[in-house]
Amino acid sequence: MSRTLVIGAGKSGVASANFLARRGASVVLADANANPSLPFTLDERVVRAFGTEDEGLLDGVELIVISPGVPMTIPLLQRANALALPVIGEIELAYRYLKGTVIAITGSNGKSTTTALIGEILKIAGRRPIVAGNIGNPLIAAIDFEQPRTYVLELSSFQLEAVESFHANVALLLNITPDHMDRYPNFAAYAAAKHRIFRNQDARDAAILNASVTDGRWQMADGEPLTAPSAIRHPPSVGRVLRFSANERVEEGAWLDGEEMVLCVGGEERRIPRASLKLQGNANVENALASWLAARTVGVNDVDMQIAFGTFTGLPHRMVLVRELDGVRWINDSKGTNVDATLKSLEGFAPSSVILILGGKDKAGEFERMRELVQSKTRAVLTIGKAADRISDALEGAAAIVPAHDMQRAVDWARANAKSGEVVLLSPACASFDQYRNFEHRGEHFEELVRAL
Repeated sequence: MSRTLVIGAGKSGVASANFLARRGASVVLADANANPSLPFTLDERVVRAFGTEDEGLLDGVELIVISPGVPMTIPLLQRANALALPVIGEIELAYRYLKGTVIAITGSNGKSTTTALIGEILKIAGRRPIVAGNIGNPLIAAIDFEQPRTYVLELSSFQLEAVESFHANVALLLNITPDHMDRYPNFAAYAAAKHRIFRNQDARDAAILNASVTDGRWQMADGEPLTAPSAIRHPPSVGRVLRFSANERVEEGAWLDGEEMVLCVGGEERRIPRASLKLQGNANVENALASWLAARTVGVNDVDMQIAFGTFTGLPHRMVLVRELDGVRWINDSKGTNVDATLKSLEGFAPSSVILILGGKDKAGEFERMRELVQSKTRAVLTIGKAADRISDALEGAAAIVPAHDMQRAVDWARANAKSGEVVLLSPACASFDQYRNFEHRGEHFEELVRAL
């Protein structure tokens, strides 16, 4: 009897296995961990194969569904490739069953906020959107089989690696800077995975891109420019390419003009005061501009847009003021999981006003690129987690480096040394998996410790 092999017992893997089992498929759920912590109940019809990646798992298999955390390079998948077995991700599996409009969002930073903001705009407009993917519920567990819906999907590069027929009616690429270099052999491979969001788009669709990406002006690494692949600057076959920027006017799209956000599509110009946006910082202005374009593309009016801008306060663990104590502000930006996210967060602070908590699981981040802003904005850097030594080496001389080792000691040191008017900022520039379950767990621990002061 043919069967489906699902690899990875995280949220998307368990949701995929349950979905297939309920549709009558023969399903095996495999995980390299012998005792994975299942995120929710696994259907009793699913066969468990935990603690093994033996090639015998491929016997009788017609389809393999992988979780985002499973690299395509593991031996089991290399063998599957040699046997010409189809390998797809949970997003691809779900797409084959959903009906409606797909708005898909990717980027190195800002995609969760943008996804949630677009969802809020559509909700205010009465569209009953389904927000899923890399945010909230797995898409496979969120499908509405009764009627077409608008799906707003946050998609990581890991998820995009394993799509085939997936088709976004509106695809957003917010930005792209080096990230996950522990998974990809080089920046070009990471960029190529992001580019797959435009896969299968046609003349009826829209691509929305950061102007700095479409013009090829990329982040610098080791003194060399990172060239934007031409396929990302000019997505093939797409009907409309719209650009956005917080720094300059664009020909067709949206931009920031002083204290006003401007949208110009098809020669029609609309303006919304920047003050209408509750989110702070230029990064969030760009997120709002991208969201405005996406919502306008699917027919939402500017009144609903402006209401959403004024009511949406952002997501947890993204530049959240936990408390102010004795004149010191404590800010949780645990979602700052790469160098560029942390740099964006640092930009808005006064010189020498920040005690910065950095560290966690190193994703081969280029911490050296932080030297100038760290020197300008911070008074001290507290290092935690496995990346602490690499961070210390990279930032030596740019700031006072304090090896705090863990969050408890970092908070204790900051409490004892922070001065009125300063900010204690958790923006780690690293993944969390060395000491925490995820970035949410890390942020929650930080907030718990700060509230207990």
